[in-house]
Amino acid sequence: YERLLKATPQDGDPDSEDEDLIDEGDLARAGTGVPQSADAASLLSEEGQRFVRMVQFNPAVQAGIRRWLTDMRVSLVQSHENYQYLRHLMAPSFERNGLPEALLFGIMAKESTGRVHIGSRAGAVGLLQFMPATGARFGLGWRDGFDTRYDPQLAARASVLYFNERFAELNNDLEFAVAAYNGGEGRALRLKQASGGKDFWDPAVYAQLPPETRDYVPYVLAAAWLFLHPEEYGLQFPAVNGAATVMKLAAPASIYQLSICLGGPRDGYFRPLRNLNPRYEPHTPIPAGTELRVPVAVPPLYQASCITGPRAELAVSLMAASKPTVPATAT
Repeated sequence: YERLLKATPQDGDPDSEDEDLIDEGDLARAGTGVPQSADAASLLSEEGQRFVRMVQFNPAVQAGIRRWLTDMRVSLVQSHENYQYLRHLMAPSFERNGLPEALLFGIMAKESTGRVHIGSRAGAVGLLQFMPATGARFGLGWRDGFDTRYDPQLAARASVLYFNERFAELNNDLEFAVAAYNGGEGRALRLKQASGGKDFWDPAVYAQLPPETRDYVPYVLAAAWLFLHPEEYGLQFPAVNGAATVMKLAAPASIYQLSICLGGPRDGYFRPLRNLNPRYEPHTPIPAGTELRVPVAVPPLYQASCITGPRAELAVSLMAASKPTVPATAT
């Protein structure tokens, strides 16, 4: 069927932060030759709708949609909720460089469920699960005692560079680019070159992928489509105000302590605080005067319940609690 992505030039718009980690000139250059119909609005165009209808005839993607809507539904909804708090940090790089936000969400949902500090046994970490060597190629790594693969904004920028490089060498083939993200860029390139022009889903091509990648690609595409078209599938994502601000701590507190005293909505604020401030371990007290990124609803709650009062005292006492020490038993 038709490809979602077709090559036309786009210009990147350089950001102002962390230029020593990721050269924004590289981002701008990577934006050239990026596929047409790239942002979410374009994907909802008639051309995009034609692609959606074609996807509906793809059994692998349909199976992925089925899983996301059934036993993986909670994971998808949590991914969307977590993403709303991170969108202002991650989406701009994709949008400026002509890559679909839906692709960003699909990768993130499958890789991490929107949890910044997740890691794999193979050594990939962060929302977008960069391996150390791949992350280093695109500007991620250790800086001032912090692994920037955990930084949502920098990981999104690195992902832009990665995908634009893949599109350039894979003739703007979305499925092969997603396969490269999971199964290795060398394998995807060799398979593409040896395909003789066959479609990614052709059994002669698809069967040569590792089983994990054969599942990974349709899951990512299915999550991307559900991100764009939830109503068509009876899917309701929770309304989240993802706007963030900066709050200065009046007294030392850990993210655990803040999560207790803030209270808040059903799931509380632990995950947004953790994701927005990836440098800090959740149990370690953060010094007074430190500025934290927080959802806009947090500062009033902090003033009301976390500086003084019964809930502030309760949070301190709970943080001081520990299980009894059990003496070692002689063997």
